[in-house]
Amino acid sequence: MKKLWLLLLAAGAMTFAPACTDDDDNGPSCPVKCTVPATAEIGSELTITGQGFDAAAEIALRNDSGVESKLENPQITATSYTGTVPLALTPGSYTVVLYQEGIWELGLVKLTMAADKDCPVLSITVPNAIRLNEELEIAGAGFTSDMQILLENAADQSRKELTVTLSGIGVTCTIPEGVSAGLYNVILKQGAYEWKIAESVPAAVYKRLKSVTANVTSEYEGATVEALAQYLFEMVKGTDDEMTEEEATATAEMYFAMGAFDSSTTTTAYTFTYDAQGNPASSTKKDLYDEEVSDWLAFTVDGNQLSATNKDFEEGTDGIRSFVWTLDNGRIEASTISYEKRDVNYLWAYDAQGLWSGVNYASDNSAYLTLTYNAGKFLGNGSNTMFTYTDAPQQNAIFGVDMAKLFLGMQTINIIEADHLAAICLNLTGTSSTALPTTVVEMDGSTPTITYTFDNDGYVTGANWQITGGKDMFFQLFDLNSKTSYTLVYE
Repeated sequence: MKKLWLLLLAAGAMTFAPACTDDDDNGPSCPVKCTVPATAEIGSELTITGQGFDAAAEIALRNDSGVESKLENPQITATSYTGTVPLALTPGSYTVVLYQEGIWELGLVKLTMAADKDCPVLSITVPNAIRLNEELEIAGAGFTSDMQILLENAADQSRKELTVTLSGIGVTCTIPEGVSAGLYNVILKQGAYEWKIAESVPAAVYKRLKSVTANVTSEYEGATVEALAQYLFEMVKGTDDEMTEEEATATAEMYFAMGAFDSSTTTTAYTFTYDAQGNPASSTKKDLYDEEVSDWLAFTVDGNQLSATNKDFEEGTDGIRSFVWTLDNGRIEASTISYEKRDVNYLWAYDAQGLWSGVNYASDNSAYLTLTYNAGKFLGNGSNTMFTYTDAPQQNAIFGVDMAKLFLGMQTINIIEADHLAAICLNLTGTSSTALPTTVVEMDGSTPTITYTFDNDGYVTGANWQITGGKDMFFQLFDLNSKTSYTLVYE
């Protein structure tokens, strides 16, 4: 019976730690004399003043459930013990426990939240768009395993917690099923504290362009040799260029022999392939001047550089032989273009919203290509307004090809280079202008309305417009009806 009693006493000594007292005649005394503050802020320093703290002393905070959390970054002096209250803790009353020559309860402290707590993670970088079917990479210094990442719907403030894994640059987050396309705030949470590290970030299912085809059909009404001959005869009558009826007929026949007024259908098409890592691998093309589809670009990846060899280049011509893009955060920052006999370096420019604003010569930063916008809507090249919009235009998916720039690249001669068009198709030109133009300004001054078709994820898969009652480009004599149809395929 005596042995049993001793065992019970020993068990009790392990369960109940003695409080810090000045004298205790029945057992060992607390090695320190101290004062515990009544309150402390979570994430801030807690200082316990007193004497007798050992260099190896540790202090923990114990909640009502018996779970202890040690003070972080302890600093021990002859007169105090100072440590940081872990951010993971929640407000409430905690027992201050000293580990030094035993376990001692020093008193109670009430933890409160700081009114304004700085985010513990520095240099945070969140992508400007979230791919719903891929992992979300967030860079930053100071992420810890007790932190959470939440997606907060900007419309209704509902939240989804992401599965977080620490990485070499920050954290890798897995987005759960059920997150729909929209705008989201990205929230960093640690214990009772949280910080909004990104606001209104668009999220959508990610797709890449596989092919784009443009078909243009043109048909002239009333275009005859006789009508053109009569027009030419009357136009120059009484001038130094006056011609006979026979000469006017011969001139008219020459224009028709050249095919100036033939009905026609032209096709422009580009395809793109990608490697296993999702990098561009190759491209083919068929443009207005090609009878057959031909190899176009072969890509090579080297770190942050994406190079391309123009397989369509012909020796002795002045076209682009090859080019190198320098990428940063998924957009082109600089390029080097190799022509037949020279290399030219360029800098790519972006506005405050991340919209591609042009290309400048690296030598003197003078403009080579200028792109203009109005409230985020792409207008055209320099002072040329090529597109107009309604007050509330339809929107393309955020990862879809910038349609207005695509129109510009595939239909306009000598405004943008081949590498610019490839960059547009590959979505390497910064933030896309998702607003879809309502009309396109044609060379004859007409402004046909553009209609669009979409897939289930909001990507534009077709665009069509028709010009009725236009005029031929030579004499503005014959009515021209034309239709342009775009087809886009994503994967």
